[in-house]
Amino acid sequence: MSTAEVLAAHGVQIVICDIQDDIGESVATEISTKTHNAKIQYQHVDVTVRSECNAVVEAAVRFLGGLDSLVHAAGHIHQDAAETIAESELDRMLDVNIKGTIFMNQAVFPYLKTRGGTILNFGSDFASEPLPLLAHYAASKGAVQSFTRAVAREWGKYGIRVNAVLPAVWTPMIDGYRENLEAESVAGHDVFMNDRVCLGEKFGDVEIDLVPVLAFLVSDASRWITGQSVPVNGGLSLVR
Repeated sequence: MSTAEVLAAHGVQIVICDIQDDIGESVATEISTKTHNAKIQYQHVDVTVRSECNAVVEAAVRFLGGLDSLVHAAGHIHQDAAETIAESELDRMLDVNIKGTIFMNQAVFPYLKTRGGTILNFGSDFASEPLPLLAHYAASKGAVQSFTRAVAREWGKYGIRVNAVLPAVWTPMIDGYRENLEAESVAGHDVFMNDRVCLGEKFGDVEIDLVPVLAFLVSDASRWITGQSVPVNGGLSLVR
C-alpha cells in the first residue's frame, strides 16, 4: 500500500493487482479517498496463471491509457528442511516467485517495447546468503535475480530498464513466516537480525526505507541504472 500511496500522491496513475481481492479493493479505495483526483484501480490477478497476467496488463493499459512501469512484488515464502521439501511446495514456490515474475514481465513487454519504461522485480539477500530451512526460497529468488539481469540485457535496446530490489523490510509476508515458527526459531530470527542488520538491528520500514528507493528506480532519475540487484537491507548483506 505504501508504494502505491506515495506514487499516487505524486500524480502517478496506478493499477494495483493482487490475488486477495478484499485487501486490494480496500487499499485502492483508501488511497483514492486520501489522494484527491488520484487515478487508481484494483484488478484481480493470479501471477501463476499466464493468461491472467496478460489479461490484467491489458485491462490496466486500457484504464491508464498506456504503461510506464511495473513493480512486481508478488512472493511466497515457506520454511522446510532441504531434504524434505515436498514437490507440491516446491511447485508453489517456483510458480509464484519465478514463473509469476516471468509471466508479468512478459505481459508488460509489448507495451513497454515501443516507448521504453521500467520494471522492478523483487529478489532477496537470501538468494546469495540463505538461511537454514529456506533453500527453495533462496533458489527461487536467485532465479528472479538471474532473470532480471538477462532481460535487462535483452530489452535495453528498447529503452526498458529492469532491476531487482532486495528488501529487508517488515511486511505481512514476514509476519506470516514468523507465525509459523516455533518460539525458539522466532528468537533465533530476532538474534539474526540483531547480528546482521547494521542499521537499527531489525528489518526496515516499508514506507520510510523502501518506498523512496522504489520511486527513484521507476523515475527518470535512475535512467542509467539497469540489470542491477539493489539491496535495501540496512546492511544485512554487503554487495561487492
